[in-house]
Amino acid sequence: MRRAAAPAAARCQRRRYVSAEQLTIRREKHFHLARFGDSVEAYAGMEPTRRTVQEQLAFGNRVMENKELLIESARFLQTEMLIRLARTIRSFQNLPYIVGINPKIQDVYVKCWDWFVTLFQYTDEHGQVTDASSEEAYTKHLLRVFEDHGNIVHLLRQGIADVRDLPSSNSVDFAYVDAFITQFILRRISWRVLAETHLALKTPKGVRFNGIFNLHCKPADIGRDALFMAQYICETELCEAPSFAIKGDTEATFEYIDEHLRYVLHELAKNSMRATVNHFRGRVMPKVVLRVCSGDDITISIHDRGGGIPLDIAENIWNYGFTTVEEKKREKANAYFPDMAEKVDVDVEAQEGEKALAGWGFGLPLSRCYIEYLGGSINIHNMPGYGTSTTITLPKLTSERCRERLDFA
Repeated sequence: MRRAAAPAAARCQRRRYVSAEQLTIRREKHFHLARFGDSVEAYAGMEPTRRTVQEQLAFGNRVMENKELLIESARFLQTEMLIRLARTIRSFQNLPYIVGINPKIQDVYVKCWDWFVTLFQYTDEHGQVTDASSEEAYTKHLLRVFEDHGNIVHLLRQGIADVRDLPSSNSVDFAYVDAFITQFILRRISWRVLAETHLALKTPKGVRFNGIFNLHCKPADIGRDALFMAQYICETELCEAPSFAIKGDTEATFEYIDEHLRYVLHELAKNSMRATVNHFRGRVMPKVVLRVCSGDDITISIHDRGGGIPLDIAENIWNYGFTTVEEKKREKANAYFPDMAEKVDVDVEAQEGEKALAGWGFGLPLSRCYIEYLGGSINIHNMPGYGTSTTITLPKLTSERCRERLDFA
């Protein structure tokens, strides 16, 4: 016996509501696919160029002696940026359906299309950079494109949080999603480093810098700033904070992108101080200790006695979106994430998250991306009931390991 048709009102209620914003995103996506799909596939089929830090600094030295080499740098960017953006666009198309249709993930996807189309159309219309005038014009165009990158990671973290909250999220392979996010973050870092390096060579940041690389990056000083800031945030949110100590090779320096290191040490300092306060609240708290060791590599460790990480959650700490902070506190953390447009010469998310003690579950995995981008590693030694010791190893300039990790599959 055929079941009677549901009333029209009931059928309407079951229809999925589509907002005007979602419709706009869909139209933009279909427009880009129809008109520029072949161009994306063509560039996605090309291999990106990986450079060691030695190669980047050597080229930077040549540019400082001969500014005409900025033309060569701009020509390299014209092709390389399109290759990296095209491969990123293609990776979005392989996401699980429930993840790919999330409005915030879709927004990030369309932004990648917009950047590709904008750069592709400029080159298609104006041709390759050939002289100082065309280099100047392309650089200004590139700067305008990258001014639109400010809230990308925030959109991504919101989208992943939304997906994890869905009743049907059990069907999602989040290991695959985490691998996708890592690839996306590494690619985004690479776009910005390429663009910022060109801009910094054009307008040098000072004698201590070669492009965006600080030739005298001092981990102890960066760590001290990070600990002071984490201490202040901890006192603001939890009303108390442990003291800290810096030990080891406090005068050691090396060539590095100091803003990347600043972001990572700040995230680790926040975690250690929050854990210490929660474990020793109302009692005398032991110091958080940062130690720097300079050998074949630069090694930085942060030790705390904050009780360690419970074994039942330890295996999840590198997962994007995993957090032990309840929803109300996450909403509070959200207040610290306005739609700030990052300056193009600062390739970090620290401006978005430096005031929030915890909440979105992106701090550790994002830190790992920044460390691994130039061949480093980060490991957490967990001692449940006692504390943690987090170790960062960064290869020096002379190491062949000190090169871009792109993961452009």
